[in-house]
Amino acid sequence: MGHKRGNTSHVGPRKWVRRCTALAGAVWLGLACGEAVAPDPLVIEVQGRLERSALVTLRASFEGRQLADSEVTWSASPVGAVSLLPGQQAVFHLAGPIRLTVTSAYGTGAYDAQVLVPPTIVFELLRDGNRDIYRAALDGGDTARLTTSPAEDGDPTVAGDSIVFVSYRDGNAELYATSTSGGTPRRLTTTAVTEAAPVLSSNGTRLAYTRSDSGVPKLWISASDGSNAARVTGSFGFGGSIEASPTWAPAGDQLAFVSTSEGTADVFLYSLATGNFSPLVPDSLSSAEVEPAWSPDGAWVAFATNRSGDTEIYMLRVSTGAVVRLTDRVGPDGQPTWTKDGRLVYTAWTDGIPELRWMDPNSPGDVWSIDVGPGVPGHPSGAN
Repeated sequence: MGHKRGNTSHVGPRKWVRRCTALAGAVWLGLACGEAVAPDPLVIEVQGRLERSALVTLRASFEGRQLADSEVTWSASPVGAVSLLPGQQAVFHLAGPIRLTVTSAYGTGAYDAQVLVPPTIVFELLRDGNRDIYRAALDGGDTARLTTSPAEDGDPTVAGDSIVFVSYRDGNAELYATSTSGGTPRRLTTTAVTEAAPVLSSNGTRLAYTRSDSGVPKLWISASDGSNAARVTGSFGFGGSIEASPTWAPAGDQLAFVSTSEGTADVFLYSLATGNFSPLVPDSLSSAEVEPAWSPDGAWVAFATNRSGDTEIYMLRVSTGAVVRLTDRVGPDGQPTWTKDGRLVYTAWTDGIPELRWMDPNSPGDVWSIDVGPGVPGHPSGAN
């Protein structure tokens, strides 16, 4: 995983998760955790995510008292799977089963866990003069190139094993599909105009995107294979108003998208059931709200805005309209997307150079960079 970056002064509450109670005293050694009742248990707890490349903090307690560094000795197996660091910290290097063992004057305890592979994202990457679609885990591991056309491929969306992306291999921007394991891409659109900004519904059956028949992008919906395509905003806005960046609600009954129908770029809702449109992120200022991304639980829509001067990422609670700021630094942040477990992935620019980062919105002060190797990354998409 890339190095950790501080973003704001706010850090959300940390939770200790009790995983195993070891039995204290030499008479209890060798018994499996939880097999018998000991009057003075040695308790092992771990703070952090049980996933590859994660930094976690270890804690051993006896009779409710946390044992100091000088009172414990930690070990780990298998060899090479875990690095033990000063201050009772550890880093997981491999996914799979691990065992952490603590030895103290009060006994020996073991902590068994299954270390997971971090969530996977897809993204575009300009490398060696060619822009293609790649996938990688959040720690930068398992990075793989999925498209190899000499033409430009970018702006991917993913749902399950399906990826839809924009390609210029036909001369103009068209939509193509492939899988998370790669393979020969399938062409979805065959027009002489520009198709862009694709987004798959969470169940992978429908596709929203923009199409520029008159030179101005407008919102369209089709089946995931491109069939039954139709424009859905014929009665909304005006001929010259731009529509961009659609995102599906998890239930597939609404779309959030960007429109300039009221002058500035703002986020609107479209209901598939009623055909009605309504502003989602109303703003009386002259700022722009762009690049909405619906959270997997349906509760939030993240978006990028320049309302604070610099472009930052905020999120809006759909039920109340309450807005929470997530990033606060020098340099623009944008292109937010979500992973299935509720983490937010985005692109951050420093001195004009982009990199992919992720955070837990519950603790926006803790930000991690995603090292995908050389090149210029952008437009990340988490699995819906």
